[in-house]
This record gives sequence, structure tokens and C-alpha cells, in this order.
Amino acid sequence: MKIVTDNELPLSYKTIVSIGNFDGVHIGHKRLIESLVSRSAESKTEGIVYTFAENPKNILTGGEVKYLTGTADKMRFLSEYGAENIYFADFSEICVLTPEDFTEQILINGFNAKAVICGYDFRFGKGRRGSAERLKELLAEHHVECIIEPPVCIDGLPVSSTEVRRLLAEGECERATVLLGRPYCFTLPVVYGRQIGRSLGFPTINQIFPEYRVIPAYGVYAVDCEANGEKYRGIANIGIRPTVSKSKDGPVCETHLFGFDGDLYDKTVRIYLKKRLRREIEFSSLEELKKQINRDIEAAGDYFRGE
Repeated sequence: MKIVTDNELPLSYKTIVSIGNFDGVHIGHKRLIESLVSRSAESKTEGIVYTFAENPKNILTGGEVKYLTGTADKMRFLSEYGAENIYFADFSEICVLTPEDFTEQILINGFNAKAVICGYDFRFGKGRRGSAERLKELLAEHHVECIIEPPVCIDGLPVSSTEVRRLLAEGECERATVLLGRPYCFTLPVVYGRQIGRSLGFPTINQIFPEYRVIPAYGVYAVDCEANGEKYRGIANIGIRPTVSKSKDGPVCETHLFGFDGDLYDKTVRIYLKKRLRREIEFSSLEELKKQINRDIEAAGDYFRGE
């Protein structure tokens, strides 16, 4: 996937722009990208995804709304849906523009847009005053087409990043999988731990969630893992490790990979949450914790065999 930079603006060639936050890259976003890909191919026009390096809601809420997807994963999933070009806007710079200025300065003058694709609930401009319908009106003044994609609904409810966050906060990762079109995942570096899992016979890789990332409900999960180009299955505990010593770094993901005996320190590893097996519990002793880990491994094995 090619990243369009500010140095290339204004673009000399016509484009079709699909605009949105795309946090989580769920099946509603997939519709926007598929529309972009098909319309670009039909008209032989370059298609560009216009999105943000930051989550606008994270900025607007003072950090209360967390990111579902990091930049690398966002690019990966958008690329898998067929997107070939992407531009990351600095939200702090464009949020001061009126809807009129954003349309003219960015979409018309900057991206030379022939058509713009957005979702039904798209908001833009200073104070989020602009709506999808308002964008359509403004683009029409420049004889530019605006395609407003309707919501993708599951059980009568629109798929949204907000709903995915809610489901993950409640541990409903299987339901989140339906909305995302794949298991929820995060990609984070592996850090050094205290080797307590190894001393119990269950070596783990440790990953610390950044402050700006969504934290799934604390508990033990059956997971898939991608590391060093290989795929593994395992169990992961997300939480603060109450039995061992509460994490001073905030929530941690500790993953025991089945059949893996190696070193992944400082490597970047992707974890897919498949099913929440139980909540995080504080045990009276390390021996009780060890017994429960064995039960968790059995439960995960039963789940994987039933897939």
C-alpha cells in the first residue's frame, strides 16, 4: 500500500476519495473500501483512502475514546480489502476548518477529487458541523459526485466502532468478530517479564497496552498468534496479574503459546482474541494458579477442536 504524503499535494491527477476514521476496519468500513475499489476500476481513476493518524474521537474526548487499531494493522486490513493508496491527515490541523473550507481546500484543491465516498454518519469540519448530506451539497457546487454508503446492519443495528469497543469491554469477543469480519487483534512489542509463568511451567510473552489503546475485558482468552511469520494457538491473560504482583505498567497481556519454546523479546507480535474463557481471578497461591492454568489450557483446547 502506498502512503500519499503532503509533499505530493496538490495532486495533478483526478482521484476518488473514500474518507473516514476506519478505526477497527469493520465490515461497515469494508463496504466503503469495496465501493472505492470498484468505482476506481470502472472509471480508471486513482482511489485514495483519506483517514487519520490519530483517532479524532480520542482527541475530541481528551483521550476517553481509545483506539481499536494501530496504524500498521489499519493499513494491513484496508489493503486486504483492496485499497492501494492511503493518506493520513493530521486531525489537529483540519479540525479547525469549516465544512466549506475542508471541502474546497482539501478534497477539491488538494486531492483533485472526482468523487468522494463516505458513510451515512460521517461528520466533518469545525465542531463536527458538517454531515454526509452537507458534504454532498458542497461537492455538488464543484460538480463532484458524493456517494453516501448506507449502514451495514447486524440484527437490525448498524455496525460501528463504538459498538465493537462496547463488546470488547464486556468480553464479547466472539460477537465483536462478527462485526469486524475477523477476530479482534492487537499488535504490540514483547517486553521482558518476571519469568513467573516459566517457573510454573507455562512460559509467556508479555505485551503492555499503550494508554491510548482499547483494553478488552480482563480475563483469560483462547487466542491465535502471529509471530516471526509463524502462527500459533494459545491462551492469554489480559489484566493486572493480581495473584503474582499487580502490574505497575497498567494492563498487560500474557500469552502462553502452545508448542512454542523460543525467544520473542523485542519482537512485534499480533494476538487475535477468539473466545473469553473466564474473568481474571486472584488465587490464594501459585499452586492454585498453576492448576487453573491447566484447566484454561484444556478449555482452550476444547474450543479450538470445536472450531
